[in-house]
Amino acid sequence: MSPSSPSRASVRDLIARYDAHAPRYTSYPTAAQFTPAVGPGEWADWLGRLPSDRPVSLYLHLPFCKRLCWYCGCNTRAVNRAGVISSYVDLLLREADLVLARIGRPVRVGSIHLGGGTPNMLSPDDLERLFAGLSARFDLGDCFEIAAELDPEVLTQEWVEAAGQIGLSRASMGVQDLSPRVQAAVNRPERFETIRWAAEALRGQGVTSLNLDLMYGLPLQAVENVITTLGQVTTLRPERIALFGYAHVPWMKPHQRLINDADLPDAEARFAQSQAAARYLVG
Repeated sequence: MSPSSPSRASVRDLIARYDAHAPRYTSYPTAAQFTPAVGPGEWADWLGRLPSDRPVSLYLHLPFCKRLCWYCGCNTRAVNRAGVISSYVDLLLREADLVLARIGRPVRVGSIHLGGGTPNMLSPDDLERLFAGLSARFDLGDCFEIAAELDPEVLTQEWVEAAGQIGLSRASMGVQDLSPRVQAAVNRPERFETIRWAAEALRGQGVTSLNLDLMYGLPLQAVENVITTLGQVTTLRPERIALFGYAHVPWMKPHQRLINDADLPDAEARFAQSQAAARYLVG
């Protein structure tokens, strides 16, 4: 410990004083502001005030996964029927028609982001159909980025090639932790070899920005797991690593009750994991 580093006792005191739940800042407004007070009228007003001289960004949510990871806090569900997913593409395009009707003029698009869930649950044909529908409705001439969140265990060569055809340029893959013991505790088995193949395949089809999502504070996770995972994934030379703290909110996400509370690291252990990861990445 360096002379300027806080003592373990002072760190423990700070954690006890400030450790509290807060909304994760992944959107604006944050999830806490999405309430029934925001209805169709407010949404329509926002659409009507979009600037006509600048391109907009489109976010398309695909709420389907092949497997349900027990740590997940996203709006998704496990689905294995292709017809359900294909019909959802029709609904997305119908919603695009409603949005355009409300705006009342042509709309230029600067970026498109596919989130989820698992966007690569779309079949290659449905992916191409979705983008053909977007191209028919919006002006994509100024679109400089197409991004997608991907599950490497579900990714196929056919999907990667279809993504190359639509111009996918940025991909974010969920890794979380590469320890088999931690993976079993959250129902997300995943091999590093699969992640490495996915990274190489995506880059081969034109993806120039690769993000890897990692987590700390998972059940049975320790500092050495976090550092070992970082050591493996950094060999892939991703342009970005996003490190999230696991949010255990079983009262909001009932499937998190499948996680054994006794296996969760305490606040001090979580802090140690986050600081170890920061030192590794900065050093």
